[in-house]
Amino acid sequence: MHLLVVDWDYFFPTPTAGAPVGADAHLYAWPAAEDAVHVEMIWLRRVRAFLEAGVPLPYCEGFFGFWDRFGFSPDATLFYADSNAWAGQLFPSNLGGTGPWESVHLYDAHHDCGYPPDHRTFEEWTAKGPISAENWLLAHYWHGSKVYVHFPPWRESMTRPAERPLIPVPMAIDDGRPPGVAFDAVFVCRSGAWVPSWCDEQFATFLARCPAARRVEIPQNLWNQPRPDVLRMAELERRMKGARQR
Repeated sequence: MHLLVVDWDYFFPTPTAGAPVGADAHLYAWPAAEDAVHVEMIWLRRVRAFLEAGVPLPYCEGFFGFWDRFGFSPDATLFYADSNAWAGQLFPSNLGGTGPWESVHLYDAHHDCGYPPDHRTFEEWTAKGPISAENWLLAHYWHGSKVYVHFPPWRESMTRPAERPLIPVPMAIDDGRPPGVAFDAVFVCRSGAWVPSWCDEQFATFLARCPAARRVEIPQNLWNQPRPDVLRMAELERRMKGARQR
């Protein structure tokens, strides 16, 4: 059995993840953490920065037609949630199978194979845990799955950023070719701490286009989808400021 994992930030080019560095790169200097502040509240501040700089808001790109290259088993299941950490808890047993996945293919702007200084080695992670959005792929490697990382085509090279996963894992910039397996399960995460809330309608469209026969929201998932409309909030702030200045 095979698992396909897609992180929504795969479609959101950012200079820190290897997209071209332009004059507006400072607007993307975003700390990220999976908490209410960075998933929801912070995006109003960030949309203000783009509007004040007069820079068009960035949106997700290249997701139309993404699913077309993949093969799926007739009863494939789509799982989805906000955090990729949940992908570390999906195994064939969730579908009535046994053992590890034969392969796990990740399409992501990040490799999710552990990052120093959180853990220095794979052995340190196995001793201490936990499973998180930064290291969930280690759980599948530990279980015996073959794991593969596909970076987005907007990434300029494999040298920026330098990748230092805690395990040996094939990593490459996606060339558009299919992996050559039929997937029994798909997991999609919104990555709300990395992808702006103004992309949530795009995310809903991407989910709806997935051809998997069955859909399951991870039961423990906690989110607002879509999140509050920060563009509308910023516009109301602008009008109120204008009214006070009259």
